[in-house]
Amino acid sequence: MKRTQLNITVDPKLLEALKRESIKSGKTLSNKVSEIINQFLSKQKDSSSVSRLEQLERKVLVLERKVSDLSIEKQKVTPFTEAESKNCSEFMREIFIQKINKEKNITKRKAFNELVKQVECFHQWNKFYTLRLKEVLFVDDYDPFSAQELNNLTIGKECPCPIRTGLINWIEGSKEGQCSCSNLNFPSQQEICENGSILVESII
Repeated sequence: MKRTQLNITVDPKLLEALKRESIKSGKTLSNKVSEIINQFLSKQKDSSSVSRLEQLERKVLVLERKVSDLSIEKQKVTPFTEAESKNCSEFMREIFIQKINKEKNITKRKAFNELVKQVECFHQWNKFYTLRLKEVLFVDDYDPFSAQELNNLTIGKECPCPIRTGLINWIEGSKEGQCSCSNLNFPSQQEICENGSILVESII
């Protein structure tokens, strides 16, 4: 490597220390000074890279918290009304039908069994809700879920939207019992309450 001469003024004590270090290491003063400078610059570069990485990680964490907070805000935080329960029931029924129509090679019974596996793993689910869900999805002249039924199922629970989560996991083929409340690719519970089955065309 071609070398370039660098003339600098240093403290006499520093120069003596550099000379002693060069003698101890068996190197010339020039080589020793070059080595020290290289080590310093290398540490500065590594420190800079680590610092940038840490800053990036902090930004990602902040962004994740903001997304999580936004998702929670969009979930259902007030009791269901009868009108909202009706919209939710229509949404469940329509998305179930459209999913089956799209796949074509799955029967209603098999699809229902797959869906139920995604919701019965939540502690608040029981046989009553299985029968009610089956009625909503299979019976033409069905009675929608009532506000009381959905409130008992959701309010104050660990997963506040087990049917919504079950539908998401069923559609996406996710692991059973996985809470998908923060899934932003799917309408929030409040959006479902307000808009019902009209939202299905944007999912299936």
